[in-house]
Amino acid sequence: MTYHHRVGPRAVMRSVVFLTAGLLAVTTLSGCGSGEPVSEPLAGPDIAPATRDRIEDGGTLRWAVDSVPQTLNTFQSDADATTARIAQASLPVMFRLDTRGRPQRAAEFLASAEVVRTEPKQVVVYKLHRAAVWSDGRAIDAADFAAQWHALSGRNSAFWTAHNAGYDRIEKVRRGKGDREVEVTFARRYADWRSLFSPLYPKDVMGTAAAFNEGARNALKVTAGPFTVTSVDRGRGNVTLERNKRWWGDPAKLERIELRAVPREKRTAELVAGRLDIAEVDAGQAGRITSAAPGPQGRPAPGGGRAAPLMGPGAARAAAGRRR
Repeated sequence: MTYHHRVGPRAVMRSVVFLTAGLLAVTTLSGCGSGEPVSEPLAGPDIAPATRDRIEDGGTLRWAVDSVPQTLNTFQSDADATTARIAQASLPVMFRLDTRGRPQRAAEFLASAEVVRTEPKQVVVYKLHRAAVWSDGRAIDAADFAAQWHALSGRNSAFWTAHNAGYDRIEKVRRGKGDREVEVTFARRYADWRSLFSPLYPKDVMGTAAAFNEGARNALKVTAGPFTVTSVDRGRGNVTLERNKRWWGDPAKLERIELRAVPREKRTAELVAGRLDIAEVDAGQAGRITSAAPGPQGRPAPGGGRAAPLMGPGAARAAAGRRR
């Protein structure tokens, strides 16, 4: 699965395993149905996609990551892929990429978003979903957009930002005709405006330099997505996300996601032993897992091995939300 700071699905359940560029890539977070652009697979899917109504409720997904991130703020220089993965599950996005790489409105957060004029300045109006709230119950509104713009505009060096692309083009952000409308005016026209405010952090994180620099390094106290971050344990190498009880969209099928820091050389053994459900491994290791793990009803696979998910024993059930 490819992640970056600007877009990405907030989902939790559709599982598609494929080999691409010599690595095992896994698309698993999907109860919401949005996809991401992927390379042409070198092998067919190991687990077929399933519609939401066929997926059982509950379970924990154990996912190997390279490390527990040093920050949960994706806009800081020491953010990493795991930071982005956590943000995608727990924070708002305005647009997601479809399977062809085209930005599509995230309906859980946006009722609409459009350029209402281009002269003399480009103006974009966002109309937020009427039910969109942070986990503390406060409505997502223009104040959050304005705080993120101020933090990422590059105008104040006190904010330790890694990049400000697009935000430096904004001239002002203000409340529109109602509490759920945000008007963004650009000083210079910006064609890639759909990439902005994804993820969107609450004003509690973006409002001051001190909060931006330190407030989201170890915890996300306020979130808005299918999951909330309940634990970051760097000593044990674990991050735990649980279903957000305030989530207004389709509830996540998984009850919990555990991101575990596991060295790449140890992942094959952990998958085969059934202590992990998803991990990126190279093609050679994937072959070893397929040969070692039992297949459906223990039937041998063609060629003497045993058919098995590339994610290890029981992982097909876990990725489909049936692991107990």
